[in-house]
Amino acid sequence: MYEKHFGFRSRPFRSTPDGARYYPSTGHEQALDSLRHGLADQEGLALLTGEPGMGKTLLCHCLLEREGGGRRSAFLTHSHLSDRLAVLQALAYELGLPHAGVAEQTLRLAVTDHLLTHCAEGHSTLLFVDEAQHLGMDALEELRLLANLESGQERALQIVLAGHPTIHQTLAQPMLASLRQRLAVRPHLEPLGDEESADYLLHHLRQVTDRPEKVMTAEALELLARGARGVPRLLSQAGHRALMLACAGGSSCVDAEAAIEALSALGLECEPQGDELESTREAA
Repeated sequence: MYEKHFGFRSRPFRSTPDGARYYPSTGHEQALDSLRHGLADQEGLALLTGEPGMGKTLLCHCLLEREGGGRRSAFLTHSHLSDRLAVLQALAYELGLPHAGVAEQTLRLAVTDHLLTHCAEGHSTLLFVDEAQHLGMDALEELRLLANLESGQERALQIVLAGHPTIHQTLAQPMLASLRQRLAVRPHLEPLGDEESADYLLHHLRQVTDRPEKVMTAEALELLARGARGVPRLLSQAGHRALMLACAGGSSCVDAEAAIEALSALGLECEPQGDELESTREAA
């Protein structure tokens, strides 16, 4: 790969969420603060939405890290759960409880007893449900009931639903009116602006080199930032591809040509702005 070519300590842009490389954009930090306040206020349910690639999963891991080690956590990453039994089985599996071949009501009682006992011992449980837009209405209703569990003044289970904005179509159903009323915390992740997008790229380069400004030209940074439309996943993919192309061409840095080629390879286009747009009009 290109790490040796550029003298990097490791690969700057990774394909999987990495809390150590989290970029604290204004929008992401505001969402984190909103979720943390909701947890502190003992809200049972919270909803984090954002388009694909906006970093919802990574944000959930960052939330858990900032909450500290005082609580147990569980992640449901496969959320194609259409009914109540599927939710209970998935949660029981995450909690280490027997779940195969167990009747629904028996499983519900076991999960409830386990959560309440754990909470009474001073440890609540934080559940993250990723790709929550795939949840069926019965599954969402079961989660609402579980989020109602309390031991003393503490919630036994607090749930963060993370998903695509299309989840609002499901939540609009009359059957889920009670759940909607309990979603007092609903941060939404917006794309990064051009300035933060460029800094996102530099942020990742700073993790692997002491001279990040020497790796990408200012023009290349601007092109990649605009072309990726402020989506962190696309920014990482574009940065990675541009470095590969520059390395293959024997260049010591990513220039505008490598940036444009990288965006094109990913099916992205960088729209001209300012003077570029005016020049385009004059040429036409």
